[in-house]
Amino acid sequence: MKAAYYRYIMLLLLCLIAGIVDVIGYLSIGRVFTANMTGNIVLLGLALGNSLQKTAMYSLIALLGFILGVIIASLIVGKQEKSFWPSSVTTALIVEGGVLLLFACLSSLQTSAYILIILLSIAMGLQTTAARKLGIAGISTTVLTGTLANFFEDISGRFFSKKKQNIVHTDALLRALTIVLYCLGAVIAAVAEPAYSFAVVWIPIVIILWIVVTAGIKFKGIGK
Repeated sequence: MKAAYYRYIMLLLLCLIAGIVDVIGYLSIGRVFTANMTGNIVLLGLALGNSLQKTAMYSLIALLGFILGVIIASLIVGKQEKSFWPSSVTTALIVEGGVLLLFACLSSLQTSAYILIILLSIAMGLQTTAARKLGIAGISTTVLTGTLANFFEDISGRFFSKKKQNIVHTDALLRALTIVLYCLGAVIAAVAEPAYSFAVVWIPIVIILWIVVTAGIKFKGIGK
């Protein structure tokens, strides 16, 4: 398999992770989104509008955690030039995996919901910035509104253009799969989370471990 395909698969698996993590936060920790900050801001507004202080605090903590994750990832990946797979991206994902591992350990204890929320949102902030560094089809693994719009712009341009094209470009296909994988992650977590609370977080941990190991093997020396 070509190295480019591995990179595409890794990006899509990060979308799967985001779907899983969002559902964990929503179902098990205060009905809050920890990956999709657009939805989280809406929940924050609803909570404030209805004087739900505790719910508002959960959403605010998630937002602050996400921002912190973005800042940390920016410090890791910001200075390195873009390449096929920057080593700094791997570093950021290792940190994300460590944060999720800490979440997995603490979730088995009587840990404050605020701590669990901030850990998940930090992880998603890290992932968002790391994935954006790759610059693949303008895809963000946690913000799908723009990806959805870009996909249908591609499709409408293809079908309504005077110059009909039968080939679906890789970018359009990746954007469609991004939405599918995020939704699949949400489905997996929705099925597993009620019966095995927090246990489903081990799927993202294993995925990140695979990505880190595979990147070290497949991308070593590429694009440098």
